[in-house]
Amino acid sequence: MKDYKNYFILAAPPEDVYKALTNPATIRLWSGEPAIMSTEPGSEFSLWDDSIAGRNIEFEDDRKVVQEWYFGEQEVPSIVTIILHPHKKELL
Repeated sequence: MKDYKNYFILAAPPEDVYKALTNPATIRLWSGEPAIMSTEPGSEFSLWDDSIAGRNIEFEDDRKVVQEWYFGEQEVPSIVTIILHPHKKELL
């Protein structure tokens, strides 16, 4: 499996981004689509009518999301880890 890393700077505090990634009502607000999401490890999730779907592995409130993503015919799921932290320079 290949490792892929990317970094993004968002003009939002980590707790807001965490909510946008984990709260189904908030996901619907920014995506315009219903979402199945829970922060319960082992639970299944689905976004954009199963375009992104998988299993939730680990959560740290306002800091970390680890998920197993399934992609169509791909035999091996991908592990996606999102780590949130404040930017060194205040952006807001």
